Amino acid sequence: MLDQELEEGLRSIAVPVRGPRGRAVGAINVSLHAARTSATEAQQNVLPILRRAAQRIEDDLALLS
Repeated sequence: MLDQELEEGLRSIAVPVRGPRGRAVGAINVSLHAARTSATEAQQNVLPILRRAAQRIEDDLALLS
């Protein structure tokens, strides 16, 4: 998570997308307005959604190999 490190008021959270061999082949990122979503809220509410989305992409990638 980046918490206003690149720009004041910008919070960003990301997860890797891994290929069939376990190597990172991409990432999913969401940027949030820091005044509207705390770092804790992002970790509790956004991170699980990102992880589920990454898992679905990884499942699809596995079908291609």
